[in-house]
Amino acid sequence: MVSGGGSLSKTLCETFIGMELTILEGYGLTETSPVLTTNPPEDIRPGTLGVPVYDVDTRIDTDVVDASQFDDVTGELGELLVRGPNVTSGYWKQPGPSERAFTEIDGQRWFRTGDIVERTAEDYLIYHDRIKEILVLSTGKNVAPQPIEDMFATSDRVDQVMVVGDDQKFIGALIVPNFEELERWADAEGIDLPEDPYERCADERVREWVQVAVDECNADLEKIERIKQFELVPGEWTAENDLLTPSMKKKRRNIRTAFEDKLQEIYGDSYDG
Repeated sequence: MVSGGGSLSKTLCETFIGMELTILEGYGLTETSPVLTTNPPEDIRPGTLGVPVYDVDTRIDTDVVDASQFDDVTGELGELLVRGPNVTSGYWKQPGPSERAFTEIDGQRWFRTGDIVERTAEDYLIYHDRIKEILVLSTGKNVAPQPIEDMFATSDRVDQVMVVGDDQKFIGALIVPNFEELERWADAEGIDLPEDPYERCADERVREWVQVAVDECNADLEKIERIKQFELVPGEWTAENDLLTPSMKKKRRNIRTAFEDKLQEIYGDSYDG
């Protein structure tokens, strides 16, 4: 089976493979029809997007990011540029966006994916994040939120999470608890929780329960990437409430706006929206 359309947690991929369920993570965009890379069945490397498929050329534009500001990067890092017969020639009747989507290098026209990718010595690609979603802390350090969020994919205590921290001193997070698992835990422990989801999110026992999952995640992160503070929010983020796209990607700006009060609690006076 091939996984695409969203990031696959390395741990989750390893779990599937350990269960003898072969999962090949791939990568692509609508503009590239859509496949660009995939893990070959004979050499699966969890945590990577695999290698470019036949007739697709890739290169890394290292000028768009400062690789020294990222931790745990050993390969070439930058925006992924691609060219090939599967790549669109442009957007229908939109000359402006079409021009901005491409760049010319040495006489060749390359499509800008908008994704920050690391290329290893073996030509495997590792996804880091969208350029526009990279968090730049007030210290100047760059932190990619997606890999951190992916670490919660196997957590039974966290349903959804969004990492924040742009222009702040530290990384924070908005977290939707797994309320079904929370109820099972509370029943097993004989704990009487408030019925109202807002009151549950404010309950210190619930916060301590979620803190366990955050601590487990932080243990595998570099110091600058660790979640220092978090706030719990009730209700699932969905396409219906306009907090997710139809393809289930986070609408980060909408989530920040919806829970601005929670971000204020995380960062205090330093948060100005």
